[in-house]
Amino acid sequence: MLPRLFGRLQGTTANGTGLVYDYLTKSNRDIGPKAGKSKGPPAPGPFDLYQTAVPRAAVFMYTMADMNTRHCLRKLPGVLLCAALLLGRSPCAADGNTKINKISFSGNRVSESTLRAAIPIKEGGELTPEALEKTYGALYAMKLFRSVSVSTSAAGEGLADVNIEARDGWFIFPMPFAASGSGGSSAGVFVFSKNVFRRAESVSVMLLSGGAGSREALFFEKDGRALGVMRADRSADEGLYSDGAFSSAQNMRGDGGAAYLAKYGTLASFYERRQRTTSFYAGLPLLRRGGATVLSGRLAYTGENNDYTDAARQARGGGSSSRVALELNAGAHRERGDDMGALFGLGLADMNKRLQNRARAENRWSGALSLSNAGAWTGADRAFSKASLSVENATVWGGENRLSLRCAAAVSANAPESQLPATGRETGLLGQYAREFRAPRMTAFGASFAKPLSRSRRGTLQASVFAETAFDPADRAAT
Repeated sequence: MLPRLFGRLQGTTANGTGLVYDYLTKSNRDIGPKAGKSKGPPAPGPFDLYQTAVPRAAVFMYTMADMNTRHCLRKLPGVLLCAALLLGRSPCAADGNTKINKISFSGNRVSESTLRAAIPIKEGGELTPEALEKTYGALYAMKLFRSVSVSTSAAGEGLADVNIEARDGWFIFPMPFAASGSGGSSAGVFVFSKNVFRRAESVSVMLLSGGAGSREALFFEKDGRALGVMRADRSADEGLYSDGAFSSAQNMRGDGGAAYLAKYGTLASFYERRQRTTSFYAGLPLLRRGGATVLSGRLAYTGENNDYTDAARQARGGGSSSRVALELNAGAHRERGDDMGALFGLGLADMNKRLQNRARAENRWSGALSLSNAGAWTGADRAFSKASLSVENATVWGGENRLSLRCAAAVSANAPESQLPATGRETGLLGQYAREFRAPRMTAFGASFAKPLSRSRRGTLQASVFAETAFDPADRAAT
């Protein structure tokens, strides 16, 4: 009975501080560095429901969560000190079942239905320290709240009420830009928004126009679900070099001219390429862990048409190459508005926890698989298929020091020249390169290291270095 009781009592608050539980006086209070001095009654803690579990027991549990605490434990060593005197027992303590009577919310702008769908606890379900911890994790994973507090109170024999105070916000942020260079000039605007419709949604809009053409895009993301619509009409000078490389299509430039492309090798052919694309995609979460999406799927359709002023290139890669793709992504999911939301204080409720140095190294795996097919049924001029796979392992230790190792492979069957796997695209290279190689198959390896130079609630300044390579495994010398 006694070990079981202690196992249920142990816990910490959201900011990692310890708690003092006194069931004789039925009160608790924070003892961490942020507890401060208060003249009012102590704030309810996440384990208030257990105050009715042992009405005749005096239990004092002190947990040293911070060696610099300025409260009653400042002179105690950083150890767990437990002393208990069991004077009686109640049916609630004996059977260990405490049910949730009611869940209420406060401080939030986001709709209550969105919050209820996100948290793991439900009314009528059992309330345990593990359930409360998962509730915090699910709320943090929404990347929406400035602060999160979960408290409980007794609501009768074996019942408890749960109150969730989650302070959030919303924003609309336009970001205009203009650029000019050897590829011509361009201008446009990005617009990001978060929680405008009170559904914890992210909406992004992109409009761009310039010498290389125009692009428009609209993205909607919510709780791991995603919808996207994109349209582009781009024209650019392209060159084929004598060693078989092409000028990079990774970021199509405007009319840079043969003189510019010749800086990177001897041109065997010079021509203009016009690419028109319209694409749609829809994504769904397939697996969640700790409130966050760790496996997602996406179905996409891309209508693409390429026209070349060079007859040989037109025969090999011109025409329609519209296709359908199925994608699987494993690993942590990030929405487009997450980083922008941090500028407005959203998603920083667990910042103190994230800023703490890790006690031990952590391995994080991620991967992606993409399968695409084209034919008459998709509107393509020729039938072809492609597949790509990437796997990455990141080791994180200390203050977010990160070492990442990555490998990727892509293969195609009967693909036109414009759809061949290329270095820097399906292989996902980090660098921006003036030239690329295209082949029916491609392999890439890379390593990167990042070290934070400064970390605070205002942001992170870090230095990073990477090395990578991509080649055709069947003809490495050619790439």
